[in-house]
Amino acid sequence: MADADAALAPPPPPPAWRSTAAALVRSPRAMIATAATVLVFPILAMVWLLLVSMGARCIGRAAWGEGSAVVTAADGVSIAASAGLVVLGLACLAAAVCSICVAACSREADKGPSLNDLTTPEDKPVLCVLMLGMFAILALLLLTLVGLLLITFSHVEGSHTERSGYAIIDVAVFSLLVLNCFIVLPALALFVWRRMSVIVWQLI
Repeated sequence: MADADAALAPPPPPPAWRSTAAALVRSPRAMIATAATVLVFPILAMVWLLLVSMGARCIGRAAWGEGSAVVTAADGVSIAASAGLVVLGLACLAAAVCSICVAACSREADKGPSLNDLTTPEDKPVLCVLMLGMFAILALLLLTLVGLLLITFSHVEGSHTERSGYAIIDVAVFSLLVLNCFIVLPALALFVWRRMSVIVWQLI
Protein backbone atom coordinates (compact mmCIF):
# COMPACT_ATOMS: atom_id res chain seq x y z
CA MET A 1 0.00 0.00 0.00
CA ALA A 2 2.82 2.35 0.86
CA ASP A 3 4.49 1.50 -2.45
CA ALA A 4 1.26 2.34 -4.34
CA ASP A 5 0.93 5.71 -2.55
CA ALA A 6 4.55 6.50 -3.33
CA ALA A 7 3.96 5.65 -6.99
CA LEU A 8 0.89 7.92 -7.15
CA ALA A 9 2.62 10.86 -5.40
CA PRO A 10 3.20 13.79 -7.76
CA PRO A 11 6.78 14.67 -8.63
CA PRO A 12 8.31 17.62 -6.79
CA PRO A 13 7.90 21.00 -8.54
CA PRO A 14 10.89 22.33 -10.45
CA PRO A 15 13.00 25.07 -8.86
CA ALA A 16 11.70 28.62 -9.20
CA TRP A 17 14.66 29.77 -11.27
CA ARG A 18 14.11 26.96 -13.76
CA SER A 19 10.42 27.84 -14.16
CA THR A 20 11.30 31.50 -14.63
CA ALA A 21 13.95 30.69 -17.23
CA ALA A 22 11.52 28.45 -19.12
CA ALA A 23 8.88 31.20 -19.08
CA LEU A 24 11.39 33.71 -20.42
CA VAL A 25 12.37 31.37 -23.24
CA ARG A 26 8.71 30.94 -24.20
CA SER A 27 8.04 34.70 -24.19
CA PRO A 28 10.35 36.81 -26.39
CA ARG A 29 8.80 40.01 -25.07
CA ALA A 30 9.59 39.04 -21.49
CA MET A 31 13.15 38.13 -22.48
CA ILE A 32 13.72 41.51 -24.15
CA ALA A 33 12.08 43.35 -21.24
CA THR A 34 14.35 41.49 -18.83
CA ALA A 35 17.42 42.43 -20.89
CA ALA A 36 16.34 46.08 -20.95
CA THR A 37 15.76 46.03 -17.19
CA VAL A 38 19.19 44.52 -16.59
CA LEU A 39 20.78 47.21 -18.78
CA VAL A 40 19.17 50.07 -16.84
CA PHE A 41 21.19 49.44 -13.70
CA PRO A 42 24.66 49.49 -15.34
CA ILE A 43 23.60 52.72 -17.05
CA LEU A 44 22.67 54.26 -13.70
CA ALA A 45 25.97 52.98 -12.27
CA MET A 46 27.92 54.61 -15.11
CA VAL A 47 26.08 57.90 -14.55
CA TRP A 48 26.89 57.66 -10.85
CA LEU A 49 30.58 57.05 -11.58
CA LEU A 50 30.62 59.97 -14.01
CA LEU A 51 29.12 62.33 -11.44
CA VAL A 52 31.47 61.12 -8.69
CA SER A 53 34.48 61.62 -10.96
CA MET A 54 33.29 65.15 -11.76
CA GLY A 55 32.99 65.91 -8.06
CA ALA A 56 36.42 64.44 -7.36
CA ARG A 57 37.85 66.55 -10.17
CA CYS A 58 36.37 69.73 -8.69
CA ILE A 59 37.78 68.92 -5.26
CA GLY A 60 41.18 67.90 -6.65
CA ARG A 61 41.47 71.01 -8.78
CA ALA A 62 40.56 73.28 -5.87
CA ALA A 63 42.88 71.52 -3.40
CA TRP A 64 45.93 70.42 -5.43
CA GLY A 65 45.74 72.17 -8.79
CA GLU A 66 44.85 71.22 -12.34
CA GLY A 67 47.64 68.69 -12.97
CA SER A 68 47.35 66.71 -9.73
CA ALA A 69 46.99 62.94 -9.54
CA VAL A 70 43.42 63.23 -8.27
CA VAL A 71 42.40 65.27 -11.31
CA THR A 72 44.15 62.84 -13.65
CA ALA A 73 42.46 59.83 -12.05
CA ALA A 74 39.08 61.59 -12.14
CA ASP A 75 39.53 62.34 -15.83
CA GLY A 76 40.32 58.67 -16.50
CA VAL A 77 37.20 57.54 -14.65
CA SER A 78 35.12 60.12 -16.54
CA ILE A 79 36.38 58.85 -19.89
CA ALA A 80 35.74 55.22 -18.95
CA ALA A 81 32.26 56.01 -17.63
CA SER A 82 31.40 58.02 -20.75
CA ALA A 83 32.54 55.17 -23.00
CA GLY A 84 30.50 52.70 -20.93
CA LEU A 85 27.45 54.95 -21.22
CA VAL A 86 27.77 55.03 -25.00
CA VAL A 87 28.04 51.23 -25.25
CA LEU A 88 25.21 50.58 -22.79
CA GLY A 89 23.05 53.24 -24.43
CA LEU A 90 23.46 51.57 -27.81
CA ALA A 91 22.63 48.18 -26.28
CA CYS A 92 19.54 49.62 -24.58
CA LEU A 93 18.48 51.23 -27.86
CA ALA A 94 18.86 47.90 -29.64
CA ALA A 95 16.76 46.20 -26.94
CA ALA A 96 14.08 48.87 -27.32
CA VAL A 97 13.99 48.42 -31.11
CA CYS A 98 13.74 44.64 -30.70
CA SER A 99 10.96 45.07 -28.16
CA ILE A 100 8.99 47.28 -30.55
CA CYS A 101 9.46 44.80 -33.40
CA VAL A 102 8.44 41.82 -31.27
CA ALA A 103 5.42 43.70 -29.88
CA ALA A 104 4.31 44.60 -33.42
CA CYS A 105 4.64 41.03 -34.70
CA SER A 106 3.64 39.05 -31.62
CA ARG A 107 0.22 37.82 -30.65
CA GLU A 108 0.99 38.82 -27.06
CA ALA A 109 0.29 42.46 -27.80
CA ASP A 110 -2.81 42.49 -25.58
CA LYS A 111 -0.77 41.05 -22.71
CA GLY A 112 1.38 44.12 -22.23
CA PRO A 113 1.14 46.19 -19.07
CA SER A 114 -1.10 49.23 -18.95
CA LEU A 115 -0.12 52.69 -17.80
CA ASN A 116 -1.73 51.99 -14.42
CA ASP A 117 0.90 49.30 -13.85
CA LEU A 118 3.71 51.87 -13.95
CA THR A 119 2.85 53.44 -10.61
CA THR A 120 1.28 52.11 -7.42
CA PRO A 121 0.55 53.71 -4.03
CA GLU A 122 3.71 52.08 -2.67
CA ASP A 123 5.76 54.16 -5.12
CA LYS A 124 4.50 57.53 -3.85
CA PRO A 125 7.40 58.11 -1.40
CA VAL A 126 9.97 57.35 -4.09
CA LEU A 127 8.15 59.53 -6.61
CA CYS A 128 7.99 62.37 -4.07
CA VAL A 129 11.75 62.10 -3.55
CA LEU A 130 12.28 62.19 -7.32
CA MET A 131 10.02 65.23 -7.74
CA LEU A 132 11.74 67.11 -4.90
CA GLY A 133 15.09 66.16 -6.42
CA MET A 134 14.01 67.55 -9.79
CA PHE A 135 12.95 70.84 -8.18
CA ALA A 136 16.26 71.02 -6.31
CA ILE A 137 18.16 70.38 -9.56
CA LEU A 138 16.24 73.20 -11.23
CA ALA A 139 17.05 75.55 -8.35
CA LEU A 140 20.75 74.66 -8.51
CA LEU A 141 20.79 75.20 -12.26
CA LEU A 142 19.29 78.65 -11.74
CA LEU A 143 21.94 79.32 -9.10
CA THR A 144 24.61 78.33 -11.61
CA LEU A 145 23.07 80.77 -14.09
CA VAL A 146 23.32 83.52 -11.47
CA GLY A 147 27.01 82.77 -11.05
CA LEU A 148 27.55 82.88 -14.80
CA LEU A 149 25.78 86.24 -15.00
CA LEU A 150 28.00 87.63 -12.23
CA ILE A 151 31.11 86.51 -14.11
CA THR A 152 29.80 87.89 -17.41
CA PHE A 153 28.96 91.34 -16.06
CA SER A 154 32.17 91.63 -14.06
CA HIS A 155 34.29 94.09 -16.03
CA VAL A 156 37.40 93.75 -13.85
CA GLU A 157 39.30 90.46 -13.88
CA GLY A 158 39.80 89.10 -10.38
CA SER A 159 37.21 91.39 -8.85
CA HIS A 160 35.02 90.48 -5.91
CA THR A 161 32.03 90.03 -8.23
CA GLU A 162 33.92 87.60 -10.45
CA ARG A 163 35.20 85.58 -7.49
CA SER A 164 31.69 85.46 -6.06
CA GLY A 165 30.39 84.15 -9.39
CA TYR A 166 32.97 81.36 -9.49
CA ALA A 167 32.25 80.47 -5.86
CA ILE A 168 28.51 80.28 -6.56
CA ILE A 169 29.11 78.03 -9.57
CA ASP A 170 31.39 75.72 -7.60
CA VAL A 171 28.89 75.39 -4.76
CA ALA A 172 25.98 74.84 -7.15
CA VAL A 173 27.81 72.24 -9.25
CA PHE A 174 29.08 70.32 -6.21
CA SER A 175 25.63 70.38 -4.62
CA LEU A 176 24.16 69.15 -7.88
CA LEU A 177 26.59 66.23 -7.98
CA VAL A 178 25.89 65.27 -4.36
CA LEU A 179 22.14 65.51 -4.91
CA ASN A 180 22.24 63.26 -7.95
CA CYS A 181 24.66 60.72 -6.49
CA PHE A 182 23.00 60.20 -3.12
CA ILE A 183 19.32 61.07 -3.62
CA VAL A 184 18.07 61.16 -7.21
CA LEU A 185 19.92 58.20 -8.72
CA PRO A 186 19.28 55.80 -5.79
CA ALA A 187 15.58 56.73 -5.79
CA LEU A 188 15.41 56.24 -9.54
CA ALA A 189 17.11 52.84 -9.28
CA LEU A 190 14.64 51.78 -6.58
CA PHE A 191 11.68 52.88 -8.70
CA VAL A 192 12.99 51.06 -11.78
CA TRP A 193 13.62 47.90 -9.73
CA ARG A 194 10.07 47.87 -8.37
CA ARG A 195 8.20 48.77 -11.53
CA MET A 196 10.22 46.95 -14.17
CA SER A 197 10.22 43.71 -12.20
CA VAL A 198 6.40 43.87 -12.00
CA ILE A 199 6.12 44.53 -15.73
CA VAL A 200 8.44 41.66 -16.60
CA TRP A 201 6.47 39.24 -14.44
CA GLN A 202 3.25 40.38 -16.10
CA LEU A 203 4.74 39.72 -19.52
CA ILE A 204 5.75 36.22 -18.39
